[in-house]
Amino acid sequence: MTPDAAGDRHRGALVAQSIALVLLLAATWLVVGASLEGTGAAVVSAGRTGFTVLGLFALTALLSVRGDGPHGGAAPARPYRWWQLALLAGTGVTAYTVASTVAIELAGPVLPTLVLALTPAVVLAAESAIARRRPAATALAGTALAVAGAVLYVLPRLGGTLGRDVALGTLSALAAMLSMAFYGVYFGRVNRGHRGAMAPRILPVFAVGTMPLAVWAAVALARGESVSVASIGLLAGLGIIIYVPVYLLQHRIIVTAGASYAALLGLATPPLVGVSSALLRLAPVPAPLQVAGIALTVLGMAVVLTRGRRRASAPAAEDPMPGRTA
Repeated sequence: MTPDAAGDRHRGALVAQSIALVLLLAATWLVVGASLEGTGAAVVSAGRTGFTVLGLFALTALLSVRGDGPHGGAAPARPYRWWQLALLAGTGVTAYTVASTVAIELAGPVLPTLVLALTPAVVLAAESAIARRRPAATALAGTALAVAGAVLYVLPRLGGTLGRDVALGTLSALAAMLSMAFYGVYFGRVNRGHRGAMAPRILPVFAVGTMPLAVWAAVALARGESVSVASIGLLAGLGIIIYVPVYLLQHRIIVTAGASYAALLGLATPPLVGVSSALLRLAPVPAPLQVAGIALTVLGMAVVLTRGRRRASAPAAEDPMPGRTA
């Protein structure tokens, strides 16, 4: 395969992965909001990630049974050091889950979304600081437009949704945002150039990160919180059917296109959920200001998408036989 053909294939794969990730993220919002009402946050968090770990374990085992090895036929990746694994699990799974959950409980559901919309800007600044160079003009402009659009979309929903402790909830949302920003940048650096299967790379991260969440859920159950068999089934489906492919795509994109690109894709989720809910008559039609925000977000993402496709084509010329994405 020629370098140009390999580059085209990688660019096409990135576009397909990006669209699939946005659609799956929107599905998680709709499923969680519609089917897990009445189940405690601790049980939902631990159950969802626990079933995700089971799904990732099954995929890793399947690769071994097929004879591909845990790396999908690519060169073996360097194992995580204990402190790398602790940082990744602690920030990307445990801290983010707990902080975002607490933020929603204290400040309401909308304000944390507004704070998390700043994640792509923070990640872009962190990547630029680490590389010791200014971000590309297209990346800067696209990120600014997309973040501004996300803020415009969320602002009209803010009124009347604030919780009992806005200050502490905002601090928790900031902690969640910084945890996820650090995780994306650090995971990309630790796994730079990884071409093998992604499931074995993220399995230990989620397994370790789920342990404190399991303790949190156990304490909640010991205090009398109940969970139904139906809720367990829904959590199993959510973790295995939806979140496993979400995390595989998300981490593949972090490695191939960068953490700031992956973070930016998350901004498309709230507008997509809003439009889908309106079409299904589950929510009112977006206001004019929200429509303007959607347009800005789409424009900004289109700018960054073009840059991300060019970036993804670079390693393709060096590695015409990339590893599987499972």
